[in-house]
Amino acid sequence: MKRTIFFAVLLSGAFCLGACMDSDWKAPDFDGNPPYGNNDMVPSNETHITIAGLKAKYANVFSQKSGCKKVEEDLQLHVVVNGNDQGGNLYKQISVQDETGGIIIGINGTDMFSKLPVGQRLVINLKGLYVGTYGSMAQIGSLYNSGLGRMEQQEWLDNVRLIMGNSVEVETTVNEDGEEKSETIVIPMTAEVDTITFAPTSNYNNLIGRIVKLENVTISGDGTQILAPDDGSTRLTSNCANRNINGTAGNKAVLRTSTYSDFAARKIPTGKVDIYGVCTYYNGTWQILMRTNSDMVEKK
Repeated sequence: MKRTIFFAVLLSGAFCLGACMDSDWKAPDFDGNPPYGNNDMVPSNETHITIAGLKAKYANVFSQKSGCKKVEEDLQLHVVVNGNDQGGNLYKQISVQDETGGIIIGINGTDMFSKLPVGQRLVINLKGLYVGTYGSMAQIGSLYNSGLGRMEQQEWLDNVRLIMGNSVEVETTVNEDGEEKSETIVIPMTAEVDTITFAPTSNYNNLIGRIVKLENVTISGDGTQILAPDDGSTRLTSNCANRNINGTAGNKAVLRTSTYSDFAARKIPTGKVDIYGVCTYYNGTWQILMRTNSDMVEKK
């Protein structure tokens, strides 16, 4: 497994590896606090938990095929957005990651990419939200029909704060006399892209919700088919087409594309490609979700 580090503050705002990654990642340049989310939320190192730590803490929930549990204690995630709905392939959800893992967050909203671009740093308050699985994949959301569903927009806005710099400084009361000290909260500044082959002997569970790269693979099709037609020529599940990715060890992954995505009509390349996307998992199948058309690079 190889890892490429992306520096979210370099390359004139481009979040990229060559020409393949999105160029819209740069956070809006607000004067002061951004008009989105809960600016009264106080980031804290004491309540910070990593994504890996969260999955370990609620291992009994995340190990289920379908289930959820309400977070009852003060816990915060400090993460970076790595996937959003800009290209129409991630529907009412975003993906985030830190240095330990990734996770999907279900939000009942659209056009979220304008406020949550790739590379945006977030503090997320987990208390009151639900963690769990859908199709065996770890997610964060809200309670819906006794299971895990998407949270409403207002609930999300109440529990997220956008961090516009590399870190945030907060005043923390440390004793009963009211003495305060300055505490610096450092939000992850990089997102790693993991180059993988889906070798049968490897465990890729820690990559769920992260950005991955598959090199020199081919996509099933005869060169005339498109990624996600809606004319009945391709079997669809939930308005999405699954295309086998050939060239990975064991051919264990599929490229999943929504018929509503901006690149649904893209012709399937006949040659080899590099694919970037959010790594997801559903009932035993590894799925790669491209975010925009530029996530597939045809080899020359």
